[in-house]
Amino acid sequence: MNKAKQIAMGWESYAKANGLKPKAKKYYEMQHAYLNGVSCIMGMELPPIITIYAMTGRDIAEVLKVEEATA
Repeated sequence: MNKAKQIAMGWESYAKANGLKPKAKKYYEMQHAYLNGVSCIMGMELPPIITIYAMTGRDIAEVLKVEEATA
């Protein structure tokens, strides 16, 4: 499993465990906090696709759908 997929799966799990709904303001606020934590741990090793999704405001859970489509 690659790092981008691990990060996206971790986010999905976190969001589900905390009852966060996609498209809700709180969902994106918590995703931002989650990515800040991941970024602090990984530093420059953060996968570019995760950085791009974060910078464009896309849901990082979509990374899993992209990975499945290209597999």
